Amino acid sequence: QKFLDTRTHVVVELYDTERSYVEALQILVSKYLQPLQSPEHAGLVDSSLVDEIFYMVPAILSVHEKFLEELKKRLEVWDAKQKVGDVFLDAFSNPSVMETYTGFINNWKKAKEAIKTTSAARPAFARFLEAMARENKGKLALDNLLIKPVQKFPRYELLLQRLIKHTDNEHPDHRLLLEAQRQVHDLLVKINCTERETLEYEQQQNTLREIENLVEGLDNLVAPDRTYIRHDLVSMHAGQGARKERALFLFSDLLVITSIKRRSGTIRKPTTACPGSIASTLDANKYKLLLKIPLDDLEIMKVKDESVRRAIREIEFLNADLRAVQRIGELAGSLRCPHSALDDVVREMQASLSRQLADRQAGDTQLSYLEMTINMPNGIENISVVFSKPEKRAGWEEAFNDAKQKLALLADRRPTPEFVTPVPIRKTRAGLQFTCAAPTLGFSSGPHGENDVWVCNSDGYVGQVCVLSLHPEPTVASCNGVCNARILCVASVPASSQSNKDLDYDKHKTDVSISVEDTEKLSGNIHLDSDSSSDDEDYVSEGVPEHEQSAPPSPEPRKSPIVVSEESIGGGDGMLPTMWLGTEDGCIHVYNCTDNIRTKKNKIKIQHGSAVYCIIYLDNKVFVSFANGDISIYMRDQTGWNTNDPTTVCVGSNVAPVTKLLPVAGRLWCSAHNHIKILNTESLQVETAFQINTDVNKPITNMVSGNSGVWISLQNSAILKCYHANTYECVLDVNIAPSVTKMLAACDDIIRQHKAACLRVTALLACKDLLWIGTSAGVILTMPMPHIGMLSTGKVPGVPNVSGVPHGHTGHVRFLTYVEHSMTTVSVDVAERQPTRNTAKVIGPFKCEQGNGQSISGLVISGGDGYEDFRNVGVSEVAGREDSTNHLLLWQV
Repeated sequence: QKFLDTRTHVVVELYDTERSYVEALQILVSKYLQPLQSPEHAGLVDSSLVDEIFYMVPAILSVHEKFLEELKKRLEVWDAKQKVGDVFLDAFSNPSVMETYTGFINNWKKAKEAIKTTSAARPAFARFLEAMARENKGKLALDNLLIKPVQKFPRYELLLQRLIKHTDNEHPDHRLLLEAQRQVHDLLVKINCTERETLEYEQQQNTLREIENLVEGLDNLVAPDRTYIRHDLVSMHAGQGARKERALFLFSDLLVITSIKRRSGTIRKPTTACPGSIASTLDANKYKLLLKIPLDDLEIMKVKDESVRRAIREIEFLNADLRAVQRIGELAGSLRCPHSALDDVVREMQASLSRQLADRQAGDTQLSYLEMTINMPNGIENISVVFSKPEKRAGWEEAFNDAKQKLALLADRRPTPEFVTPVPIRKTRAGLQFTCAAPTLGFSSGPHGENDVWVCNSDGYVGQVCVLSLHPEPTVASCNGVCNARILCVASVPASSQSNKDLDYDKHKTDVSISVEDTEKLSGNIHLDSDSSSDDEDYVSEGVPEHEQSAPPSPEPRKSPIVVSEESIGGGDGMLPTMWLGTEDGCIHVYNCTDNIRTKKNKIKIQHGSAVYCIIYLDNKVFVSFANGDISIYMRDQTGWNTNDPTTVCVGSNVAPVTKLLPVAGRLWCSAHNHIKILNTESLQVETAFQINTDVNKPITNMVSGNSGVWISLQNSAILKCYHANTYECVLDVNIAPSVTKMLAACDDIIRQHKAACLRVTALLACKDLLWIGTSAGVILTMPMPHIGMLSTGKVPGVPNVSGVPHGHTGHVRFLTYVEHSMTTVSVDVAERQPTRNTAKVIGPFKCEQGNGQSISGLVISGGDGYEDFRNVGVSEVAGREDSTNHLLLWQV
């Protein structure tokens, strides 16, 4: 009798459907997952693929087995007052259930695709699936079983609604059922949102893949955070006064400019694109990559012509008036009294405004014209674009500005760097301290294709190189003495190839690459002409703005005497990537990146008469600065590096040595005591110079660049100065002392006071829009670098948030460097690709991403005295034990 009422029938139906669901999940586990994991079927499919196909299925089964068991217990003792709402709440209120289902939903499409592709590639796997489908109770295929978790929660919601309908308000289960319904509804909404987001994400990724396949020469377009926004047909200058049709593809972080060529006759490129997709829309034309620019390096120039500005304002006002009149018309329609006279007035006014708007837009072709500036590696360039209609230009500009704004917001929400591990470097001699470090380059620098990091130690008498290997985990592979002097600098230099002679290649920058084809030299403007016959490209920046202080005249380049005391790099070795070490006694030691420094001597040793302060690679040259104020430039010849005949220019002096070199916007910034001198790397002339401060006791100690700003630290100073990369104005001063004091709050009073009294910046690193700051207190800080307009003037508003990193050093931070986990594929692609006429070349820093769209991860590495966790600086048994041991600290970024 107890099963006769409707409420009981619904509960029995709930139990039956749950039992059927659990049986389906059990089939997935016992008939598919477990056999595929067993040794008997180990060869059918990779274990990682099995885990991917059945991701979260065992966890879902565990949840529902418990739920089914509780329902069974309630039915066994069923009466008129029995409850089931609390069983729902106990089963599905745990956050882990939500995580389990969303994880399954996110992976479901991927699992389906894996089943499809593996079945096609491995007939034995397909036969196994067919056999298992015949054996199970409902003869359901694996696909049909895997979709059941997706369909489950809508069924729960319907059953709960029926239960509530047939449960009296006074019943003890009524309130619990209402709460259970809310819980299940919330879960269903989240699951649906997850499913919808997954679908939208897949559609966006498919769109990116379609465009990448559509545009010749375009690669690495697919990226997890990139979305397609719109495409437009425009005309652009193509040299000799001609204009050509071009296509603009706007993405959330990127602008791609292509040439357009109509497909001849009825010949069409085969496409699998769905009707209505972006590929089907664009398939009538052929597209070839001309330019690929990150939005961070693009800015729309303000209109200078007053008449054009006035016309744009008038159009904006007319559009606003038209929208207002349309709203008035909508409100008039809601009136209950007669309003035909008002309707006539509104229609007349709307027609008048529309006519005025059309006349204004048709009357001035300048309203369809848009000029933009690009921050190229060799300076600022201009491009001009003409749209078909003013409203097209306005719509594109609005979409561009919106994308730039969203990019800025994303930068503010970037994840915090994840601390990986401290690596102690045991001293083989008393007094050894870190001085500098750099990652190696090229094919398989490490045993597993990973890039090693060369870390230099010195005690004033011996120079030592420790090789940090990153695979399978960070460990010191070797530590060996290489010279009898302090090593002051180290730089990695990429391999030589015919294809990279025109490439500006900087391994330590991680921005999106700019690719450009066939640019012409004309007033600093870029003209895109895919029909150019020139195999070479000239990249010309606009004239450098004059500074209020004129530059001193530069002496003529002169030859620097050198002594080569080791075997020269020649033959095949001359084409390999190398490591250049500079020492206090004036020597440059050159090794191949792939050399085992423990067993191989340097390939070449170049003796100079002054200490080597800085070495950088730029424009297929190696620039070396010295304590006497000279800069020597080494170039390649047919066999490798010409080490016998460098060009030397005098930029500083013995009292103003050139301590740092930094490539910025196609020029070389040289620090000479408390002055910056801007060197043209082609003419080797100092174009301008300016003073950083008037205190002769505070020379420049560090320089890095990012987001059109150059960050400079001074000796014995806790103030960071930011200078505009193009106008050379000081746009921001940042005092790091408050942030360091906050990090030292838990330290002993005497230690805190001592560190605060002599606080200064000791190391800088610009990486992925984040400025890393090393200090004499051992505290490491990070600060988001503000985006500085390429042509903006005046101070940057506000001060960025400077935050301390929990892990640091007991003593000074000696250096900061960055290394990519999987540099090999990218470095080969950039440094060794063979550009031909009418193909895009990489001319600037590259983006850290692989072809599959996954960002290449990297490590920020600090080197310093001791290791300190500033979250736990209380007195303990191990306090002070590692203070004298040099440590490398690693963060994932």
